[in-house]
Amino acid sequence: MNRLSQTGSHPKASGARALKVFVIEDDAALRNLILQSLRDIPGVEVPFYADSEISATNWLSSNDGAWDLAVVDLHLKQGSGVGALSWCTTRRTGQQVVVLSGGLSRELRQKCLELRADAVFDKATEMDA
Repeated sequence: MNRLSQTGSHPKASGARALKVFVIEDDAALRNLILQSLRDIPGVEVPFYADSEISATNWLSSNDGAWDLAVVDLHLKQGSGVGALSWCTTRRTGQQVVVLSGGLSRELRQKCLELRADAVFDKATEMDA
């Protein structure tokens, strides 16, 4: 299981609760870029990341209230991010899911939206968004 300590996260200066982001990405270089970008945002914590469908769904099922935002890659080396996205259809109010994946067809985008993704971005063309 891939666990990430909360080192490098910044508590909000106002004392408000930090935004907890769960990242599902199997490409280590891209995952590290995403994690570093998130760590640079004050008030954001990354309590965990996963690189496979099994580790993602196991963590989600045991920590349903421990995240505010999930960033999901659909194409994983082991399993699919669709399984994690499917699990998130029963998420709590206020939790959001963003798909950040490559090779997104119109049909796959629609499937993500049907599975209640709040936003869908293609890694190649929409990473900045």
